Amino acid sequence: MRTQPGFGLSHYKGTQVKPLQRWTALLNGQPVDRPPFVPAVYEHKAALIGVTPSAMSRNAELLEHALSRELDLYEPDALTVGCDVYNIEAEAAGARVRFPETNDVPSIAERPLRPGQDVRSLPIPDPERCGRMPVFLEAGRRIQARHGADVLVRGALSAPFSMACELAGDEPMLTALLDDPEWAASLLDFCRVAVEAYGKAFVDRGLGVILFDSHAAPPLVSPSLYRSIILPTTARTIAYFRKDLGVPLVPYIIGGDTAPLLDLILATETNNVLCDFRADLSAFVERLKDRPVFLRANLDPRMLASAEPAEILAAARRILAIGVGHPRFLLGTGILPYDLPPEKVLAVRKALVEPAPDGM
Repeated sequence: MRTQPGFGLSHYKGTQVKPLQRWTALLNGQPVDRPPFVPAVYEHKAALIGVTPSAMSRNAELLEHALSRELDLYEPDALTVGCDVYNIEAEAAGARVRFPETNDVPSIAERPLRPGQDVRSLPIPDPERCGRMPVFLEAGRRIQARHGADVLVRGALSAPFSMACELAGDEPMLTALLDDPEWAASLLDFCRVAVEAYGKAFVDRGLGVILFDSHAAPPLVSPSLYRSIILPTTARTIAYFRKDLGVPLVPYIIGGDTAPLLDLILATETNNVLCDFRADLSAFVERLKDRPVFLRANLDPRMLASAEPAEILAAARRILAIGVGHPRFLLGTGILPYDLPPEKVLAVRKALVEPAPDGM
């Protein structure tokens, strides 16, 4: 793999680099030994300790154990305290969640709001006592205390629009954006308050945050809708974490091909964007290489599920060959299936720590 500005092996020659040192150097525009490794391990970490996602996501001790196992096995540069990411804030605000006894992920069973209903009827979630927020906060506190000096630990948050979609439903929310924008805006503001409070609770415990907003992915959301209604609330939330709370890195993660939204995503002032496996990484690198924004690229989880480790290694090296054209590049994956064999995840990491043969 060729070395680019930002990835200077000689800078760290003879040292054992800790993940947190890697993040700090990149934030300061300094070279690092390799791009950080950020696999999307959510329900999959329950499999690493032999429990169901439902059990893990309701027990801080199990979640802590799963996060520690993830760190020991995969050695990622960041740990994300999350499982069924988009349910947590909605559940705390009154949604009923279904917890399968199988290895399926918990899901919303009953939504508490329909378009036009008074948003003020929803309870404002208290992160210290509502739903499963206390479970994730306690697991995050424990992991931060054990590993926070070495690895970046961040709490998983729904962005306001995705929380709104979980409260009211995707189609009703999208319809409301067009037919009743004032109601939609009031719900988004309610969600902003809830997300910021939950995120602050993580920050108060020494963690970072990561915002997920795949409900806003094209083609369901057009650039014009995003600009007029979703962008203002999202930008306000990101500003709260970056400027008011001083969180140095605030990723804003939207799956799918977000090329049509890229300028608007940048307008939120996030400093970490995603090029999902459906998008053109070369175009993202070219657009972002001169900006102080981290760029994460994901391998397709369907490929990880079907391919052999040697094929996965080759695919990861092809992505790296493009991605290192950006000085703050991160190598990631799409959401890992529960039962994915660990050797397949390790094949992705191998691309980072073992030089590619000549000619690759």
